[in-house]
Amino acid sequence: MKIVIVTDIFGLCKSTDNLKKNLASHRIESMVVDPYQGVRNNFLNERQAYSAFINQCGHDEYYSLVAEIVSVETPDFLIGFSAGASAIWRVSGLDNSTLKGMVCFYPTQIRHHLNVTPKIPVKIVFPSEEETFDVHSINQQLSTYRNVATEITQFRHGFMNTRSAGYALSGENHGTNIILECLKLNG
Repeated sequence: MKIVIVTDIFGLCKSTDNLKKNLASHRIESMVVDPYQGVRNNFLNERQAYSAFINQCGHDEYYSLVAEIVSVETPDFLIGFSAGASAIWRVSGLDNSTLKGMVCFYPTQIRHHLNVTPKIPVKIVFPSEEETFDVHSINQQLSTYRNVATEITQFRHGFMNTRSAGYALSGENHGTNIILECLKLNG
C-alpha cells in the first residue's frame, strides 16, 4: 500500500518522522508532502508557522501541490493534518482511481469547502473545539455525507504534532490507532 502523509503548517518535523517510522514498523511505506518543498523549519510557535505557510505556500497552492502529487504518485491512501487535512479533503472530491481512502485530522479549512463530495471513504477527526468554527455543527453536517465518517475527540487542535501547543501524547496514540485501523479497513 502506498501512503502519502500531508503535513500541517509546521511541515517536516519530529512528528512526521515518528509517524513514518511507526508506519514502517507495520511494513507500511509512506512519503511526506509538506508546504516547504522538503526544507525543515524551526518555527517558534504556531503564529510564526502560519505566517510562513501563508507567505510561502497558502491553502490553494497546497491543495494544488497535493492534487499533483496524488496524480503523479498514485497513492492508495492519504493522511493529512490541519492545512494538509483540508487539502486532502478537497482532493477527495476529484476522480482519483487509485485512492482507497483518507484520514483528515483537524481540518480547519474544511468549513470553506463543504461543497466537496468525497468519492472515496474519508475519516475526519476533529479536536474538541476550534477557534474559527463550531466543531459540533460542522461535524453534524459532514456526518450526513456519503463516504464520510467523523469523530470529535477530547483533544485540542494539533494533538498529533509535538510542535503544536495542542499536542497530547494520548492524542497522538489515539490518532495513530485511527490511522492503523483505517489502513486495515482500506487495505
